[in-house]
Amino acid sequence: MEKLTLFSFFKFKLALPMLTLFTIISSLWSMALISIINNKISGAPMPFFEGYDWQIFIFVALTSFVFTYYFKLHIVKITLNFGKDMMLKIINTLRLSDYESYLRLGEAKIRTAMEDIGTLEDIPETFISLLNALVMAIVTIAYMFYLYPPGAFMIIGIVVVLSSIYAYTSSVIEKNMDEERDLEDSFMDNYNDFIHGFNKIKMSTKRSNSIFFNFMKKNRERGVSLMIRSQKAALGNDVLGEFSFNLLIASILFIMPVVFTVDRGVISGFMFAVLFLIGPITALIGLIPGVIAFNIAISRLNKFTEITTSKFNYEKLSKDLKDDLGSFEKLTINGVTYEYLDEKEDKVSFTLQPASIEVNKGEVIFIYGGNGSGKSTFINILSGLCIQKSGEIFFNDTLITNENRKFYRDKLSCIFSNNYLFTENYDGFDLTESNEEFVELLKEMRLDEVIRKNEEENKVHQDLSSGQKKRLALIYALLEDKDIFVFDEWAAEQDPEFRKYFYHNIIPGLRSKGKTVIAITHDDAYYEYCDRLIKFDYGHMHELEEKTLGIHSF
Repeated sequence: MEKLTLFSFFKFKLALPMLTLFTIISSLWSMALISIINNKISGAPMPFFEGYDWQIFIFVALTSFVFTYYFKLHIVKITLNFGKDMMLKIINTLRLSDYESYLRLGEAKIRTAMEDIGTLEDIPETFISLLNALVMAIVTIAYMFYLYPPGAFMIIGIVVVLSSIYAYTSSVIEKNMDEERDLEDSFMDNYNDFIHGFNKIKMSTKRSNSIFFNFMKKNRERGVSLMIRSQKAALGNDVLGEFSFNLLIASILFIMPVVFTVDRGVISGFMFAVLFLIGPITALIGLIPGVIAFNIAISRLNKFTEITTSKFNYEKLSKDLKDDLGSFEKLTINGVTYEYLDEKEDKVSFTLQPASIEVNKGEVIFIYGGNGSGKSTFINILSGLCIQKSGEIFFNDTLITNENRKFYRDKLSCIFSNNYLFTENYDGFDLTESNEEFVELLKEMRLDEVIRKNEEENKVHQDLSSGQKKRLALIYALLEDKDIFVFDEWAAEQDPEFRKYFYHNIIPGLRSKGKTVIAITHDDAYYEYCDRLIKFDYGHMHELEEKTLGIHSF
């Protein structure tokens, strides 16, 4: 994204020409009204269309009303779409970045960027208010003193009619805003899914596309549609409020002299002093905090853009790329290494030493090691989330590169230690009673009596314990039915009975189906259920020849 300035909005979809046109026409309307008012006051004839004073006044006022309404509506649409496009661009940028770049950026910076975009959406409205205040300040001397109402009953009648219209429109706005708030809550749920489940999104192209296109993008487009309708009604109120002054002027100027005896000097002097000068000046003063907030938001967004532009790595994606990895037979990892850099001290804080292993179809491999030993780092490299500093990974005989890494990740089903369950069914599973496999898995995982299904929306509620959430995550992994399962301490939060069931039944069941299981586990009592046992110690990888050797060293 290009560097933002206070005027970046005005480069978006002809916004600047529209604002310029509005300024010119608004000034012309003001001068026309001034001319009519002044001529009426002085009793001088109109230079054009003599004898049609009030008709011309009504025509100019109505034309100004219609033009202002549709201009502001156009600006509202541009504004909301400007914010939507910026928001989706940031999310898409993160979606296509590599996992390490995302982690370095951090959740807080992303949330701040989203809030700053919301702040910038107020720029056009503020600019229009500023423009109107300036125009009114220039032309107030000539016509604003006519806004004082000399006849109380007549004014009350007009106010009652206008208030009734205003109240009805406000009820429409409230209804739309209620739905928009619900959409906003749903969007934040999706956003939390995106933030906290980013590693799982990276592990599935289908899931990644689903959360972006089917949920977040669709939600924002619906939200923008509702907001436009609400703003349309709100603008109707705003313009109606502005137009009501013209209506009152017309009443004072054309009706009151006929119905009442009015001292024109008193009316003009009071209205000039009180209404037309105080309003614009107050508006200008009130806009200053907004301009300051805009500058702060722009500065933050520019810093965010600089980070995502200069420090982010992006996966090479092309529509021409196809998944040619084939069905899984073996996975070969040759001498992969990795380094964690402490950016504050500018030094390497941990190094994964060269690690090599060949994993065959149908094998069960357990991995263990102390905290900071490198086992989770190795799993992140194996799963394709992190890119090794050196070494190679082959899926069958195909080298995994930046071009085909997303297809490689699609071959694995992972449950990480920081397991996160999405609020929506981004994978498109059939989570209804009609799916016998899902129903049987719920029974097997002992969740059939505790889970709450929403069949209408095809999802399940997640008011579960941490252990139950891990079981639900396992159900989703089994429904994916991929060839390689990666578990990072899955059984750690299970009760002893179900932990035993996991090793006695689920692991052997996967092996019998030809599935490959790679699991980080410290449950040494169940190491007999693996084919191979791997130990990590201070960044070094060791395969134990005897599965019971050294298992009590931590």
